[in-house]
Amino acid sequence: MLISFSPNKIGLPDAYANLYRIHYCSDFSEWEVTKTVPLAFIIDGKDAQYVNKMINKIRRDDVVFASLCFVTELSVALDHQLLDGQLPEPSVLQEKINDVEDLSKSFKNTETYITPQGRLIKYLWLRTGFIIQPQREWKNSRYYRYLLLEAFNKDTGDSFAWLRKLAVAKILEPVSLIDRQRECAHCRSAHLSFIDICPHCFEIDIALQPSLHCFTCGCVDAQDKFLHAGMLKCPKCSTHLRHIGSDYDRPLENYQCQSCNHAFSEGEIRVRCAVCEKSMKPDELVINEIQHWQLSDRGRVIAFRGEVFDLSSGFDQLDFISKELFVHDLDWMMVLSHRYKNISFSLFGIYFVNLVELVDEIGHTRLLQVMESFAQRLRNLLRIPDLSARTAENMLWLLLPNTDKQGLAGFHKRIEASMNQLMLESDQKLIYRFGSISSDQLSDQEDAELLLARLSGELL
Repeated sequence: MLISFSPNKIGLPDAYANLYRIHYCSDFSEWEVTKTVPLAFIIDGKDAQYVNKMINKIRRDDVVFASLCFVTELSVALDHQLLDGQLPEPSVLQEKINDVEDLSKSFKNTETYITPQGRLIKYLWLRTGFIIQPQREWKNSRYYRYLLLEAFNKDTGDSFAWLRKLAVAKILEPVSLIDRQRECAHCRSAHLSFIDICPHCFEIDIALQPSLHCFTCGCVDAQDKFLHAGMLKCPKCSTHLRHIGSDYDRPLENYQCQSCNHAFSEGEIRVRCAVCEKSMKPDELVINEIQHWQLSDRGRVIAFRGEVFDLSSGFDQLDFISKELFVHDLDWMMVLSHRYKNISFSLFGIYFVNLVELVDEIGHTRLLQVMESFAQRLRNLLRIPDLSARTAENMLWLLLPNTDKQGLAGFHKRIEASMNQLMLESDQKLIYRFGSISSDQLSDQEDAELLLARLSGELL
């Protein structure tokens, strides 16, 4: 069945009526009476406002949010990101319907898909290669809008904030950069006014004022004060100025404040937000990169598995620091150990080989319990100064200060014994690898990034 939205219930051509049963509605509320899920929605495209109203309601609906939606006539004023294009010929339409049905069979429906993130993943999964594109709208405070994100998030909160969360969670990945704009540091508006002000009193009443500089007495003043009877004469020492470069020149300070009379070469720039009216310096503005986005590999895995094991959720008690901070601290320890031979440390890596396979075998919940148990055991082995970080979903790193080669060997034995005991208790086939190095084995030619990359390559 096809659902056709038309304000006057105008029928589709016979070519469609011969292949499909078509139900005509004039408004979305009329369809909501039965909520029949169609093969596709067709919207009469003569009125762009009507089309945008219908398509936004479809995308915000909890049942048919991911359905194919075509319009009979395309126009610039349509919300194209929410549509699947112009209504194709019946044979092509059937091919598109078949493609969506095939993708739907491989899509893993779980409770997570009642969430905005889950609905977005399903929408993108059913549309292979779909690119999320922003729309320019000068009336919008951010200037750019992601209409698709607004529809699936039901306009709750900032779609840019949600986009950042999706990117951090690696659900979406950038495709191409299309713009880089500066925004207000207070309200993130892109509607900004730049104005020159006096660097002395910070007033805006400044004017370009050509000046002259007398070499004889050093007087600097406005050019018109040097003009007397058609000649140049210094208003202070009365010297006649005949030759520029030998008698006088033009100073760099060619602006003058009308409020405090301060002369200067360049005014300071202040930025005023047109929305919140806050004032700030240009270097205080927030840079926002506007990009095209698409569903990532992680997002596609979520689509056909229903969930992805997140190692961090099982290791919350370890208090991971960021990779950037871990690399910084490791660099610092390497510098200290090179300079002071009495300072030692060790680096220990843990790589879990088969997490994805175990998710399929024992499920996310059971594997999470195993990893939480291991995290507790590992926590008991670590000291307060020891640092931990995660550089991948299945790669952990431990930085162990004041641990030499002998201490590292002892730590290795303890953690291996703990893991073996865990495997006996849980009866699971978790495959893991350990890698380590002490400070007396380090090369002067490596920094922290290179060291981690080399050891990661040995573990993989």
